[in-house]
Amino acid sequence: MKSIDPRTLDFFDRYVTRLIVEKYGLDEMKAIRGFIDSETYQMLIEPELELYKMSPHVLFDMWESEQITGDPRNSLYIRGDEVE
Repeated sequence: MKSIDPRTLDFFDRYVTRLIVEKYGLDEMKAIRGFIDSETYQMLIEPELELYKMSPHVLFDMWESEQITGDPRNSLYIRGDEVE
């Protein structure tokens, strides 16, 4: 079974956590826990979805969409809607 390199996950953990802290003012521990416990993170660690090839900003947007709507698939990046 294919798995994602731990260094890649560490990169996303640090980067997305920093974005959460910067935007929402959470302390780092709450931010990382919120990310790791999310459906977005479960999607990230699923090798077949290849989300590890995306920008961390995409993962942040997915996480944020999940927090707001309950589903990371509502992210603009996943839906593919055009911004007007």
